[in-house]
Amino acid sequence: MISETILDKEEFFYTANLKVATALATLGFRPKYPNPVARIVRADGKESTVFWFDALNSEGMKAEKVHHWMTKGGEELEREQPEHIVNYLRAYAANRDALVDIIRATPRQIVIEAKGKRIAVREDASPEDRAEIARRI
Repeated sequence: MISETILDKEEFFYTANLKVATALATLGFRPKYPNPVARIVRADGKESTVFWFDALNSEGMKAEKVHHWMTKGGEELEREQPEHIVNYLRAYAANRDALVDIIRATPRQIVIEAKGKRIAVREDASPEDRAEIARRI
């Protein structure tokens, strides 16, 4: 998270935080064109993705402030301005993360079809259990 001033005094903001970048896009911050995203391979071989935006949106909101609210300043914002739009963006992001965790923790199911009937069983069910279930339907 850094703002950068270009020689012509045009200011840009960049972040590697996908939640912050999503919030900025939702709040109308214009992506820096023609290259709003940079993908960088670091010396350790890992990749970083950086998103570039205008430092201000059309309402004059500062990207750095949104970054602060989306990260370490979120609880303070919630206490001081409970109806602020960034609180809703933070809640959305947290709820999405929770649902993704639930999805990842939920065993997949496969469909067994026998005698024209179908039933879903856990993917990790043993072949014996699958055969028994198929026999019962």
